[in-house]
Amino acid sequence: MLRVLFSHLPGAHRDWWKITIFAVCVLFFLDRGPYRAVRYSTTGDFSTVYAAGRCWLHGSNPYDRASLKAELIAAGAPSGIQHDQDINPSVYLPAAMPWMVPFAMLPWKIANALWCLLLVVAFALSVRVLLRHSGLTRSHQWLAWAAILLFSPTYVGIYDGNPGVLAISLTTLSICLAVAESCLASGLLLGVVLCFKPQIALCGLCVFALWKLWKPPLLGLTLFLAASLLGILTVSHFGHDWTWWDSEQRNIATSFESGGQSDPAITSPVAWQMLNGQTLAAYAVPDRCSGNYFVWSLAGCLLVLRLSRTNADASPWPNVAFLAALTLLVTYHRYYDGQLLLLILPLWATMARNHKARFALMGVCLLVLAFPVQTVFARMLGSQSAQPSFKQFVLLRNQPAALLVLTAALAI
Repeated sequence: MLRVLFSHLPGAHRDWWKITIFAVCVLFFLDRGPYRAVRYSTTGDFSTVYAAGRCWLHGSNPYDRASLKAELIAAGAPSGIQHDQDINPSVYLPAAMPWMVPFAMLPWKIANALWCLLLVVAFALSVRVLLRHSGLTRSHQWLAWAAILLFSPTYVGIYDGNPGVLAISLTTLSICLAVAESCLASGLLLGVVLCFKPQIALCGLCVFALWKLWKPPLLGLTLFLAASLLGILTVSHFGHDWTWWDSEQRNIATSFESGGQSDPAITSPVAWQMLNGQTLAAYAVPDRCSGNYFVWSLAGCLLVLRLSRTNADASPWPNVAFLAALTLLVTYHRYYDGQLLLLILPLWATMARNHKARFALMGVCLLVLAFPVQTVFARMLGSQSAQPSFKQFVLLRNQPAALLVLTAALAI
């Protein structure tokens, strides 16, 4: 039956079983990501930036929790979403606020559904463009699509409604457009990413700097500065009220303090959600500042090693893949930001033919990162997840460890 259903597709007489696998993975992806995002609406990632956009639009402080809650109540958001503001402080830059206006003008249910649709479309476009650069045949692309749809960081991010999905998808498109010499579009997309997630845009900025391609970063920074100016002028009532600035600084400090939502320490109850190398360095270097220096020094050594090999590469993708992994390793990122590792795909496809040992090693690392196993173990351990032990390291830090190995493999 399925063979007949797909018979009209190009090459389907040979690939119907691959198309069937792809179709099953699509259903799985839609169920785990978009369906849950729209049906249950239990996460606070989109609600925070959505409520902040409504505050900005209506002239109130987008970094004040009471104001955020009031806007969510007025928009008809579920009670669980409203209470989530007690633990998720608003830290998005003023530059993000103007972009949220089209959603902030809508009631919660409609805005949430449209935001989810935007994330899915942006993700699909980024994967389609990446596969064009992979060199895979049409037959193998069906299987690649299926594997990508099972790569859980993306559907976890879509379920959460996290802007990181949009930022990573636009970063991917920006880099691919630059490869195709469409610098204007590349720069504009990079500018949008800077407004929402500067730590994600860092990957694109480093790639363009390495290529000595300056037009996209300049365009992106110009767009970012323009959005920042508009955001700041509006939120400060044209310079008359700077309460928001104190609130944002306080929210950022709260997020990174001991026990906060961005604390990478061994005893942090949320560190198992993170991918950055600081969660590993904390075992050897408890002091947070020293841990940062340790990770950044290690990253610098890996960067020097990668740059020493750059001239030997005819393809741009080895550097893109390395910088994608390095970006996740050195800056604060949660599990769903692992979507950025899809930028490895063009290089990995090439390695399948020429460097089978490295292909296998990278495949094992990606497999460790492909499923939310740390989430499962964290739920099993409960309060023990914040107790330092060898078991904690193995069960709740295996994904940042895999990222570290992957980054090192891409450096050589």
